[in-house]
Amino acid sequence: MVKQRILLVEPGYGNVYPPLGLMKISTWHKKKGDFVDFLKLGSQEMQPVLEGQSLKRHYDLIYVTSLYTYHADEVIQAVQYCKATYPQAEIKVGGIMATLLPNHIKEKTGISPHEGLLPGAEDCRPDYTLSPDLRCSITFTTRGCKRRCKFCAVKRHEPEFFVKENWEKDIDLTKSKIIFWDNNWLYSPNFVKDIGKLRSLNKPFDFNQGLDCRLFDTEKAELLSQIRIKPVRFAFDNHSEEGYIQNAIKLAQKHGFKDIRVYVLYNSSDENDTPEYFFYRINEMNRLGALSYPMRFRPIDSTQGRYVSPKWNTVLLRGLKLTLMFYYTKGMITRSREAFIQIYGNNERQFEEKLYNIYQRDRELDKLRSKISHHKVNDRVPSLF
Repeated sequence: MVKQRILLVEPGYGNVYPPLGLMKISTWHKKKGDFVDFLKLGSQEMQPVLEGQSLKRHYDLIYVTSLYTYHADEVIQAVQYCKATYPQAEIKVGGIMATLLPNHIKEKTGISPHEGLLPGAEDCRPDYTLSPDLRCSITFTTRGCKRRCKFCAVKRHEPEFFVKENWEKDIDLTKSKIIFWDNNWLYSPNFVKDIGKLRSLNKPFDFNQGLDCRLFDTEKAELLSQIRIKPVRFAFDNHSEEGYIQNAIKLAQKHGFKDIRVYVLYNSSDENDTPEYFFYRINEMNRLGALSYPMRFRPIDSTQGRYVSPKWNTVLLRGLKLTLMFYYTKGMITRSREAFIQIYGNNERQFEEKLYNIYQRDRELDKLRSKISHHKVNDRVPSLF
């Protein structure tokens, strides 16, 4: 069998985690005996990531991954770079953005992208040498989700819900933590079996896409309390979770969980997604002692990152972003009741007034910063708060 030279490329967008799809493709090709290099595109030049390897002048096959649709420009630039630098190579484009916007990829690059998961590579263990500084193992116990939420891309990227029986093979025991990317673990018929595996592995872990509060009950809370999950994550995205989320938080607290984080979607096209309803949800989470993690909605078929839904406006969105940038840690809203009321108010009317005031204050500070910059004065600019 002829060995191929493979180049794996991650475009130049920012990303907390390494590209799991490319890590699996790397293992897949190395099992075939192929030579594999991995590059992360920077803003100006490509930098080799694999220690001790230099870029080869010829590649037979190049894989370019993609992530969010608002990173479309970076993906297109990566493909164009590869086409210009390695004109003889076959180029394949895949990932989430490629699945959601295949026509956009083809129009801009002439390449028809792969949509969805990649058979063969999907069952491979991630090649952790592509990201030697990564401190956690990454895997799935399930793929897909039985829910069909309008705002969610999972139904397009992973249309079928199925169980991954041997996910433990993805675990690197030298790493300190396990991160699961399941979309809805609590639907899994293997939930109890997975608990047993996690108990045997005895490592801290995080289901960072969250647990479905509608499926969370006393039995599951009891089982989770026996293993090292931290934090416990849920979501309060719309009315379908009303009542369930409150019950889930109380159950988790009853079973000893103190670090509870709740994703709260806002700015979506849902007719009930208003600033008033957003305040209700974060206020409810704060009242119950959970951390809210606001998640701004962007349409899954748009390349623009500045979408504003009909029920919101740019001033409120900017005001909310400022509170998350300057006041809270890592975008989460504090548990402190006093601090919450100080920033967001006691009711929906105060909430909107405070966001408008923060926005106006920021505009005034921008003018002050401009004057300071113009006069080259190093005086400290006052805080928003």
